[in-house]
Amino acid sequence: MPLPRSSQHTLTGAYALDALDTDAEVARFERHMARCQSCTSEVRGFQETATRLGTAVSRQPPTALRAAVMDEVPRTRQLPALDDGARHRGPGPRLAWLPRLATAGAAIGLAAAIALGVVLVNTQNQLGQTQQRLSQARHQLTMTKTELAAINAVRTASDATLVTKATAIGGTVTVVASASKRQIVVTTRALPALRSGKVYQLWLIGSNGNRIRSEGLLVLHNGQTGPILISGVLSGDIFGITLEPAGGTVQPTAKPFVAIPA
Repeated sequence: MPLPRSSQHTLTGAYALDALDTDAEVARFERHMARCQSCTSEVRGFQETATRLGTAVSRQPPTALRAAVMDEVPRTRQLPALDDGARHRGPGPRLAWLPRLATAGAAIGLAAAIALGVVLVNTQNQLGQTQQRLSQARHQLTMTKTELAAINAVRTASDATLVTKATAIGGTVTVVASASKRQIVVTTRALPALRSGKVYQLWLIGSNGNRIRSEGLLVLHNGQTGPILISGVLSGDIFGITLEPAGGTVQPTAKPFVAIPA
């Protein structure tokens, strides 16, 4: 049975959620909406709210939210209570709140669907992030094995040489070099911790001083580092470490506090 014309105002939520049962109901409500600015605005508001709720899946809801909502459910009245007079007026007026009950059910369904969507999307995002971290860990493990093999190759090379030198600021630096492989392996011990705004930077300096190449920054772990593999070493190169501003520099801004032939 078609709803009374006055009840069309109660279908805005169901229409916005595409929850009307038949095409005829949709067509009837759209004709009503064409004449009713209030319903048009209400539908637009429902649709915008649904869109915002849909985009909210990227945000993690507070852990206490579900418990707080469930605590309020038994205390929250969904429909106004009927007075004694309303109970004796017969079945006719009850039709006025039936659409509201349907709208409330649709709203509850929307909330449940959105909550489920949030859970599913968050779970999928967490799964994707975990898989990405596992992939990165595998890649790093492969790189570590490759680097360790190269480091051991330098240390066990037939032409390997080892030099350990105390630095001007404390601690020692050890360089194992292989001319045939054109690589060196650097380790440090007991270098002092730096104040904020300063970093240790590694350099390869050509024999005539006109070729200087940065080899990155030195990260200390309890005053120690290494082993660090440096490739592309040429005959006569000098390995050095300088103190530089945070983030490092393109060229040294100070004289190396330690310099070892590579």
